[in-house]
Amino acid sequence: ITARANSWVSKALSFVGRLQLVKATLASMQTFWCSTFLLPMTIVQECERILKRFLWGGNGRGKVKWAEVCKPLKEGGLGINDLKTWNKALLLKQVWDVLTGKSIWVKWCHAYLLHGSNFWTVAIRGLLSWS
Repeated sequence: ITARANSWVSKALSFVGRLQLVKATLASMQTFWCSTFLLPMTIVQECERILKRFLWGGNGRGKVKWAEVCKPLKEGGLGINDLKTWNKALLLKQVWDVLTGKSIWVKWCHAYLLHGSNFWTVAIRGLLSWS
């Protein structure tokens, strides 16, 4: 994320241009990691710091609280996803898929990880993470 943000010249872009890049590229880069791992709070804070710095055009203070920026457009925000909430939502989607889905990945999880056990009570074995 840092490399991508640093490759663009934020001073030459308008605020709307920076907002579009944040929403379309920088925030979407986190989707894979958010849907796969429960990110540590330090990582979430660092990612948000990078997004804030790029959006506001430098290291200065933001003009609005980040919590307000992360609200939907209808509520007066800018529609940027709150990374902590987005991370939990995407992980819950994975749980929902395991409980209700019929994809190849879900079948593999049931065959090799759950072994017919209840999802909510299965013990974690070896070096597997809960996610």
